[in-house]
Amino acid sequence: QDFRQQRPPGDAHFARAPVRAHKLAMAAAAAAAAAAKYTGRFAIHPLLPGVAQLAVEACTGRLKPSWTPAAKRLMGTWEKVHHCMPRYAEFLQSTNKKDLKKIHVFMNEQAQAKLAMFYLCCALRLRPEEVEVAGQDSEKLMKLAGEVATKDVEPFFQDCRDFVRNYDWELHQSLDGTTVWREVEDSLFWHHSFEVTSGAAYTAYRSEVLPPQASWPDREDLPAIEAVLARCGSAVAEGGPARALAEDVYQQFLEASSMPVKASFRTALIDHGIMAGEVIYRGEHRIERPPSK
Repeated sequence: QDFRQQRPPGDAHFARAPVRAHKLAMAAAAAAAAAAKYTGRFAIHPLLPGVAQLAVEACTGRLKPSWTPAAKRLMGTWEKVHHCMPRYAEFLQSTNKKDLKKIHVFMNEQAQAKLAMFYLCCALRLRPEEVEVAGQDSEKLMKLAGEVATKDVEPFFQDCRDFVRNYDWELHQSLDGTTVWREVEDSLFWHHSFEVTSGAAYTAYRSEVLPPQASWPDREDLPAIEAVLARCGSAVAEGGPARALAEDVYQQFLEASSMPVKASFRTALIDHGIMAGEVIYRGEHRIERPPSK
């Protein structure tokens, strides 16, 4: 729930606004000063990391990525199911993958038996109490395995496929490329990350809070830069004209930050034969596509 909807703003709210704007501007000025120390390939105008840090300071702790609840839920189930994946591999080895259209279409009795053992293993991990109740009754165990297949495992696999559907390996690779900036200076990391994840929104945000580039102060004129960032702080503070733009920039970064997590899920799904696809990029290592014929 948006904290601003909890109660209407009163006089105290407006009294705090200038203080918050001042704190934002101070953080931005400190970031700009730190970035100004770098020259050569690390050198950009300090206003850029300054306004990037400004957006971060305004939004951190107030915006959340939409994908984390699903990721936590899926990870919790995967931690249980992955112990059974060797049995699933045995099932795949006993089938013709080209003919396997649906997970419940059994090619032969051997494949059917191996798949049943996989689901029974999952039942032991997901519903241990019910397995204990079934005891040594094979009929009850097979019925439980079928129920776990249709109600637990297959819906879980589909949820995983849906979760990774919008995975973008190029965005993932670009995100990995920004991590080097964190070792240099946090505000530089934020600037380059926003360029990757929030392109148009970040451009619109900078256009709103910064004066035309031709009028920017010299990169070594820190007092003048602080004055510009003070005005930026007012624009990004609660109720400011650029607040929504800053939030849009930061929210897009939060959503894009799902790419490494989705990559891990997607790679696991493909490697285990649960999902069709090609793994082009695994973390810092790109797998080259075969040359087209």
